[in-house]
Amino acid sequence: MNLLLRRAAVLLAGLALASACGFNQSLREYLYSHFWLPFAKRPQDFRRLNRPDSPTPFAGMATVAVADTPLNKLRAAYKLYYWPGDPIDRKSLQPLLDAVRTDRSLSARDREEVALVEAKFALRAEAYGEAQQRFTQFLQQAKDTAFRSEARGWIAHLHYRNGNQSAAGKIYLDELNRPDSILSRETLENSLRLTYGQNGGPKLISQLEDYFDTPEHAAFAIHLVTNPASGYHEYGSPPEPAPAIPYARIQSLLQKHSRLLQSNQGANALGLLAMRTALRAGDPPAALQLARQIPSRAALRQEPDFLWMLASANFLSRQYAAAEAPLTSLHRSSRASMEQKMAAAYGLCGVYRKLGNPVEQIRYALWLSAQSRGIWDGAVSPEVEDMSIYWPSSGFDLGLLLEIESPLESLREFLSAYPRAPRHEQVRYALAVRLARLHQYEESAGIYDELKVGCRARRMRQLAGLHAAAVTPQAKFELAQFLDQNQERIYFNDRLWNYVQSYVFKAATDSRLTAEERTRQIALERQLKDEQEERWRAYQLLREVITEEGKSPLGRQAARRAISCLRRINPRFGREDEIRQGDIELSRWLR
Repeated sequence: MNLLLRRAAVLLAGLALASACGFNQSLREYLYSHFWLPFAKRPQDFRRLNRPDSPTPFAGMATVAVADTPLNKLRAAYKLYYWPGDPIDRKSLQPLLDAVRTDRSLSARDREEVALVEAKFALRAEAYGEAQQRFTQFLQQAKDTAFRSEARGWIAHLHYRNGNQSAAGKIYLDELNRPDSILSRETLENSLRLTYGQNGGPKLISQLEDYFDTPEHAAFAIHLVTNPASGYHEYGSPPEPAPAIPYARIQSLLQKHSRLLQSNQGANALGLLAMRTALRAGDPPAALQLARQIPSRAALRQEPDFLWMLASANFLSRQYAAAEAPLTSLHRSSRASMEQKMAAAYGLCGVYRKLGNPVEQIRYALWLSAQSRGIWDGAVSPEVEDMSIYWPSSGFDLGLLLEIESPLESLREFLSAYPRAPRHEQVRYALAVRLARLHQYEESAGIYDELKVGCRARRMRQLAGLHAAAVTPQAKFELAQFLDQNQERIYFNDRLWNYVQSYVFKAATDSRLTAEERTRQIALERQLKDEQEERWRAYQLLREVITEEGKSPLGRQAARRAISCLRRINPRFGREDEIRQGDIELSRWLR
């Protein structure tokens, strides 16, 4: 009873944690075409300068020790109305403004500060038309770079309030890359997120040509409008289809303004944007054709975006071998982010699956597992919701690969070829489990000894003796009894599944597999269920005892034990009809 309660508590805790962590059962994500879409771009991806944030205070925000001058009194008054939404009485501020204007001790910079503060008073009073006019006039006359930067930021804010997405966004983007801007990177990146969201929406599409005034604006608009929706999803459901883009219109604009774009980091930038558009629109052959036009020695060919899109176009065109080289280069690239390296590793898992190379598939699946903190500590990769690709943290792909998809010799070959691979002990543990399933208990025990898993090593040696002696009905009964008493401690790989293995058995409904792949995968899943279920194996041994002993005391004891085994087999095992029929048959036989 206590054992049952402990198992129930573990199961409930696992379910609660899975629910809290947004648990998913994602498997073989690389078989979704959505996985191979271009990398989504975020505001920080458009920052070319790594400038520090300016410590310069905004107009009216300078530290005031004693408000003993007209300017300091005005600053003190401005701070009272600093927060947006605070009620403001402009009439009560007029005497302060008049006093400052008549103060002849003010420098030229001080007078610019006064003019900027007055424009901000109009903004706080929600006199947006007046504020727009004042900020615009200020920019025409002011010389101070810090005040000019702040004024541009307020003008962008007014454009945003008025729904002028392109005018606001272009200012924010320019400020992000101006060395003299006093607007913080966080402020500008958040402003771009608020203005555009994930892909700019229908407004960006309708105003697309407005961005073809500079190479930077045009590249920003094309990148954003081709951003795929997030690939993050839960419970094994396919990703939401990315909304359609105006493919023909974007192609036309790229051709029309090709001279403008060719001036942006060389002629090849246009090719990169065109590749992105083609892939986003679901035209991999066009993306491959564009890739061929980029010179072989062009620096662009080493960019993470190019490498990913070249691999994607090849994989989606079923040219799996051709996808290997760009993914390998991306995984090794010093320019790639960790998210991009993880995408490349998972993509390589898909490539090697298609090419039938389980050794390399294990290598990259293990590396990916080592980078991911996994679902059980509630972690997902930073900002994964903003990425177009999604690598599951469940480890289900690696689990199936080690459990049944890779031939036993492939596990040995991997351990020989990559003895220092991350988490290689998982492969050794899987090898020990699979050897046990083949009754090679002594070799299995040796591996467990090396891994310092003494309890399993002792169990394997007990099994070796019981299995060797199982030639008589009594010895078979004792072996079956031992298996029954050690459920999930002999043939079940407890280091891979965390009690949620049943989620991986989905080959029969996985529409992404070819007919041949589905047939093979269904057979492998059935084989794994049969080989790892100790009580099913015990039941089969007990049936032999019943056949050999008949209704002797040992035969009847074996029948009662067999019924008990059938009724306690894990639900993930399946074979419900056979279990029910066996239960009925043995129960009647005992009566």
